[in-house]
Amino acid sequence: VLWEDDCDDASTWTFTNTSTLGIDWYVESDPNLYPAASSAGVTPLAMSTASNGFLFISSDYNNTTDFDGTPIIAEATTATPIDLTNFLNVQLTFQSAFRWWHDTRIVRISPDNGVTWVDVDEISNEQTYSYPAQTSNNPQMSVYDISAVAGGQSEVLVQFYYNDNDYWGWFWPIDDVAISELPDNLVVSSDESMGGWWIGYQGPAGGLGQDYTYYPLAQATANPYAFECVLRNGGIATQEATLKVEVEDGSGSNVFSGTSNPLTLAQGQQDTVATTSQFTPSAQGLYTIEMWSEVDSAGAGNVITYTDTTTKMSMVTDYIYGKDLNSPEGTWRLNRVSPQPGGFEVSSTYDIYSDVNLYSVDVHIADWSIPGSNVYAVIYEEDPAGGDPIPLDQSDDYTITQADVGAWVTIPFISPQALTSTTKTYRIAVGANLHPTDSVGVSVSGLGEYSADGLLDKDGILDETAGQPGWYTIGDIPMLRMNFNPTTTAVTDAKTSIFNIFPNPTNGFITIGLDNASKYELSVINVLGQNVYTSSITDINTSVDLSSFDTGVYTIELTDGNRVYSDKLIIE
Repeated sequence: VLWEDDCDDASTWTFTNTSTLGIDWYVESDPNLYPAASSAGVTPLAMSTASNGFLFISSDYNNTTDFDGTPIIAEATTATPIDLTNFLNVQLTFQSAFRWWHDTRIVRISPDNGVTWVDVDEISNEQTYSYPAQTSNNPQMSVYDISAVAGGQSEVLVQFYYNDNDYWGWFWPIDDVAISELPDNLVVSSDESMGGWWIGYQGPAGGLGQDYTYYPLAQATANPYAFECVLRNGGIATQEATLKVEVEDGSGSNVFSGTSNPLTLAQGQQDTVATTSQFTPSAQGLYTIEMWSEVDSAGAGNVITYTDTTTKMSMVTDYIYGKDLNSPEGTWRLNRVSPQPGGFEVSSTYDIYSDVNLYSVDVHIADWSIPGSNVYAVIYEEDPAGGDPIPLDQSDDYTITQADVGAWVTIPFISPQALTSTTKTYRIAVGANLHPTDSVGVSVSGLGEYSADGLLDKDGILDETAGQPGWYTIGDIPMLRMNFNPTTTAVTDAKTSIFNIFPNPTNGFITIGLDNASKYELSVINVLGQNVYTSSITDINTSVDLSSFDTGVYTIELTDGNRVYSDKLIIE
């Protein structure tokens, strides 16, 4: 490291600002303080030394917007020139965690104390969301080779430029800024994916190449896991890099080893790479995937370097198709009362590689939702021409109960929806209508780097000019899953009160009470759609011991041959 600043002292930076709201760059030391950061779901900020202080700008600091025709422009520039006279090969590094909406961020370098400036990177989103997502990683690790502009120079300045373009702005905290000498041998692996996001989507299977954390066996067989990443040569020497992958099943046994063809990278060069073979699972269950890269820096095998190892996990299922991480990390509201009232649909796009019937949508209801609120599910076909998705069917309204709050619910379609590998790409959504009191939301889990997800503004409240309804891309993964289990289809002529479960919630010991003594097949199904318990019952009251089950929400189903009766059970 030749120079560094952990952003704990405002005197080491020069700040400029044109904000009409009086918002400026400054050094802050509380990573939990700001509402803009909180609304983006990345509080607390996780930069290495955030607790000591960090540069922070937010054009939405006061939760207001600045639509007066004057963009908010702010710059933070190092106050003292940095002397790199004896160092020709140098890199700039820093950590950040940002959210964007129509705004622009630029990292600039001056080799001559501010006389000239060179943009080394631009994160620009002046029209719409774009990759990687609406929200960055937390922290986002940024590394730039600045040798061409700063190497060997004696009066180097670093500047961070922000322009909200007179739209909603969010925030850009920056920390641990440093300039260091480039090593001879260094390779950096990033953007690891297991669905073919970078290269595999161009193959025969097509689709979007998304990462699926819950992958039905039939889909995984038709479109096996494809392992890819981006490799960058962060050193001076030309390097030959190879991606390595190991997959283990739930018992810890190795079931797949993969490698890519060697990729030759010159200084500062990067490219995508994929393993030459793909993984086709033979059974349901949890699989752990480890991905890293090995580099022969000399080309003769005598200098070997390694990247960090990235670990991913995916569950091969029977009926459940999902992309979330199964751990709520935030929410999207499905209706809003103020300041502008309206209803929304939150959606997630899926590729179909093997023909299947969709019976229902599983959705995780936000823990602040109000019982009595109504939600519904929709299935769309994606428009291959790039237009708005085409609606195929909508479920009846589903009324949220107290047991559904902060839990998974299954919303069935009135009739099964045939999804084909010919059409390929579909979108499921959950929505709600405007209501004066009944607020409801859907949980989100994971950033959408390798996932296509969206928001339908049904009432045009996000369109600040024309107020027109429209679709938007979102950067979070909604906890929405396709459910191919035929027992979840709606049964319009079935009674719904032939049995009761008590106590509910329970510690696992329950009694199932029937309206009338008869023989039923009992099934207990977990949130993955897996049948985890079966039995037969005939008595008016039957005791069942589920105390060995994990806490969570389960579905209790009674079947008498042609009819299926179901209810939710919570095990605490």
